[in-house]
Amino acid sequence: MQINNSKNMGYRDREFADLCLNNTYFKSYFVQKTYKNSTVILSQGTSIEHFGIVIDGVLKAEKCTQKGSELCCTYFENNDVFPELLYFTGERIYTYSLIAVKKTKVVWIPVNIFEKMLSENIELTTSFMFYISKRALKSQLLLNCLNYSTIKQRIACWILSMNDINQSDIISLPGSQTIWANTLHVSRSSLNQELRHMKEKGYFDIKDNNLILLDLEALEMIL
Repeated sequence: MQINNSKNMGYRDREFADLCLNNTYFKSYFVQKTYKNSTVILSQGTSIEHFGIVIDGVLKAEKCTQKGSELCCTYFENNDVFPELLYFTGERIYTYSLIAVKKTKVVWIPVNIFEKMLSENIELTTSFMFYISKRALKSQLLLNCLNYSTIKQRIACWILSMNDINQSDIISLPGSQTIWANTLHVSRSSLNQELRHMKEKGYFDIKDNNLILLDLEALEMIL
């Protein structure tokens, strides 16, 4: 099949979650559920029978090490899809537990319906590919932030990475400072203190749940 490039230029700019959830033909198969804070939604080892899309709130993927300590793998926030990487790399069970960090709404789609949607809709498939690519890039860039030793450097690296991904000076912040601190492997108090100092120096401003980038070159000089 030959794809009309001019017609499909906008695929990468459209949220996969929106395209998926607004699919009227398959919508009757979707089930929406709401989970309270700290609820264990799925335990490690559970069979993958549905794909989930977070429509409000935050989920945490958490593993237990052999010594019994808890290890946070990643977070799923608004419009994130799971467990896409597990399923499409051959896993059929969850290798982590899913926990609601706060009150969270999830739309569940049976695996066979999700696959059918992708196989029958080129626009949806293309959007899904861009979503996976963007999420993989984000994960890699976040790992790069941990190569820096100071909190200031990690914050600067995070901001520059999100700016590269979104191509925008207005960056959506994580669901909470605790999530942000865990992502950067720093304490919440030290993150909050450094953010206040950097904001006062004019690197950025923070309004509502958005960071407005003010001095890109100054942030680059930190690294």
